[in-house]
Amino acid sequence: MGFGLCGFKSHPRHQVAPRIVVDVMGADRPPGELAAGAAQAAAELPLDLVVVGDARQIEPHLPDLPNVSLLHCPLFVDPEEKPVEAARRTDTSLARGLALLAQGQAEAFLSPGNTGAVVATALLHLGRLPGVHRPALCASLPTLKGKEVLLVDAGASADPKPPYLLQFASMGAAYARVVLDVALPTVGLLNIGTEPHKGDTVTQQAHALLAQRPDFRGNVEPHNVLTERPVDVVVTGGFSGNLFLKALEGGVEAVTEALRRELHRSRRARLGGWIARPALRAVARGLGYREHNAAPLLGVRGLVFVAHGRSDAPAVAGAVRRVFKVCQADFLAQLPPF
Repeated sequence: MGFGLCGFKSHPRHQVAPRIVVDVMGADRPPGELAAGAAQAAAELPLDLVVVGDARQIEPHLPDLPNVSLLHCPLFVDPEEKPVEAARRTDTSLARGLALLAQGQAEAFLSPGNTGAVVATALLHLGRLPGVHRPALCASLPTLKGKEVLLVDAGASADPKPPYLLQFASMGAAYARVVLDVALPTVGLLNIGTEPHKGDTVTQQAHALLAQRPDFRGNVEPHNVLTERPVDVVVTGGFSGNLFLKALEGGVEAVTEALRRELHRSRRARLGGWIARPALRAVARGLGYREHNAAPLLGVRGLVFVAHGRSDAPAVAGAVRRVFKVCQADFLAQLPPF
């Protein structure tokens, strides 16, 4: 395994296996645990993995694999650090990892760290694709229909203009088509009602623009997204999209905790919980972020992904698997011109 305190050593690019860089610093879980999760995926897939972070914390947890290397970088972006200030730093694991992508020494970058810092640093190192107004995070959400639904934007551009939402729809639809194998993706606009006149001025104007697309199915309400799954791609601004995500996470956690408490109230309840345990675990897995990790930052000149800040080893392994799939699909080459 090619790593050491002297840092990552460049080598000629492999013609088949993509190189994926994973920054394991600045998240909720220890770097060693996240590195072990990334290595788990590297043991299963034909890829080259570069783990970026503090070697003293990571090295004991990395298996001796020929396709895994470590770039030593103990400094990282704090979760509370302002994105613009973090982007100016060149000594962090985030900056060092993105530099590899910008220099053509990797095909993709993944981080479970400070989302705002990832967006700002990626824009600084990579820039936007030609014609793209603003980047957008594309979150994948589970639904009761058994298929994922994409939410664009999930937190990259907080104050978008209507034309930005139109581009979000194009990028999200392309991702659904190329990566999720949806032949004819449909698009909806997140709103407080299905009527075209609902919402604020930006949303109403965005509706008018989106209505010109043949794949547009109108407004969708938040409570229908996971239950009815009315469309494949839900478009919204980054602020409302992030609020939507956090509300969903809180709802899932509240229901899970309520069930846990009720199933421990009595002997009969515990017996019922034991009988229903396989079904409950299956539901928890399906609705959890571990199975739907790695949100791509659409619109930048490179494959950049943000994983959930609370990711554990299995969640990081799942995120690397998704990143690998996107690399195989050659997603950037199949994006429409803007």
